[in-house]
Amino acid sequence: MKIRLLLIVISISISGCSLIYSYSDNLPQRLDRWLADHKYNTALNTLSHIKPTHKNYRLIQRKKLTIIKRMASYEKRAIEKSNLFVKQGNWLLAINLLDEVADNIIDTNKIDAHKSKLFKERAKIIKEYEKDVLNSQAINLINKIELYNKINKTVTKYESNKLEISKYDTLREETSLKLAVRSEYQFENNQYDKALSSIELALKLSPDDDVTSRLTNIKKRINKTTRLNKSLYIKETKTLLNKLSQGYSHAILKETKEKIGWLNKIKDNDKTYIKLIAKLNKHLKKGVKQHFEAARKLYSEGKTQEALSIWLDLKELDPKHPKLQSHINRAEKILIKLKKLSNKPVNTK
Repeated sequence: MKIRLLLIVISISISGCSLIYSYSDNLPQRLDRWLADHKYNTALNTLSHIKPTHKNYRLIQRKKLTIIKRMASYEKRAIEKSNLFVKQGNWLLAINLLDEVADNIIDTNKIDAHKSKLFKERAKIIKEYEKDVLNSQAINLINKIELYNKINKTVTKYESNKLEISKYDTLREETSLKLAVRSEYQFENNQYDKALSSIELALKLSPDDDVTSRLTNIKKRINKTTRLNKSLYIKETKTLLNKLSQGYSHAILKETKEKIGWLNKIKDNDKTYIKLIAKLNKHLKKGVKQHFEAARKLYSEGKTQEALSIWLDLKELDPKHPKLQSHINRAEKILIKLKKLSNKPVNTK
């Protein structure tokens, strides 16, 4: 009796009730109940105390395999369901679901990684919400400026206090300051168009001299940086266009693809950038076609591996090419057949 009591005390201090459950006569039934309730961690922690001398050892080991499989399935379904919640905009449901699952399984690495990913995505969404709320608040205040100016010219100081004009002025100043801070953040992150939009909105709020000076300063910095960047980007692109006129190596085409992506991010409605992008796209298309046809020639000469290597490179440059994937599939099938015939390893990638 004393030994049993001692075991109970030790089990509670070390691993909760798991050790106690492992001595239970109806352990298989308990395992079934835990499975039904998705309490996989409780079940597996209990089974870690089971010794081969247990009367139901074999049955329990079979159940252990079942528990592990169901736990993996439970975890996978939870991740899929959380993604569905996110698509529906139910971020809290998604996160709460992952927390619940993490409480019921042994290894939470996948759940934790997925939750971390969702938190990062959610942070971006919240940032956008904050931006929308601030914009909406600014527009609402701007629409009231004319009205409040009329009121100020009409009412006494006492009447002004009654109409809470000071609260409006305070909110207007606070909002213009927030917009100024946001424009600085946007500038630091190379979001020049967004920064200019924030500045324009803030200036419409008739901010005080300090905020106005701050907004004017950031606008000057944006204009200066934009001019310098534009000059640099044009120079770099013209150098690249000169290289392209001399030939279409894979390295040059890859550089062209990257340059197009970068210019697309900053082009806005700038005609100079739009023209440069059109020229680069024309060269990229021509270069891809040239390499594609060269690979087809190699393929017809029986040089399947060389042709496949080129097509795989082109997939990186033009993933939407209408004929590329079918040629890659055909070449890979031939190489697999050759491998079976020769019993020699063939690299298909």
